[in-house]
Amino acid sequence: MLGNFLDLPYLIIYAAFYGSTMKIADLFNEHGMRPWFKGSNIVFGILWGIFGGILILSNIHIANVLLAMVVAFIFRMRIDYKNHAIATVIIFVTFLLFGEIESSTFLIFLANFIVFGSAKDYFDDVLKSNGVLHKISESGWYYVVPTFIYAIFTNQWAVFYVFTTYIVFYDIVKYSLEHKLQTKLV
Repeated sequence: MLGNFLDLPYLIIYAAFYGSTMKIADLFNEHGMRPWFKGSNIVFGILWGIFGGILILSNIHIANVLLAMVVAFIFRMRIDYKNHAIATVIIFVTFLLFGEIESSTFLIFLANFIVFGSAKDYFDDVLKSNGVLHKISESGWYYVVPTFIYAIFTNQWAVFYVFTTYIVFYDIVKYSLEHKLQTKLV
């Protein structure tokens, strides 16, 4: 029965919720969004972790790319609030209990996420860039392009669909709610 809930259409939905809850949790902490209810920042950290955990359960390829993403977040010091830590622990525990490391997939994506994620951090945090480099780094291309290439070579299209959906919904939440924050509507 659980297998039906891990079919591709459901994975797309989980990826959308993964990206959305991740960004909402982030907005509560770093961008000054008012909590929607008491404890909402923690609730969204838990939801982020649960949807990440479900994606970990889906298949070995998605699990290893997601684990690489989270390890890269740690390396880049992006797990910097309690709700981020809660999500990370849920994802790690799920991987430890049910995942299987596929070292080549994990290491390729870990290197990608560390190198290009760190470049994004440098443009954002050090240069405070708003120009072309900022736009390129903000687009999340380093999730979409590598997973597309990976899918071409491995025929694991679910990886591409999941991570493209994740970044699209992350960005939808980011740009819609950050715009409201800038105009003080949230």
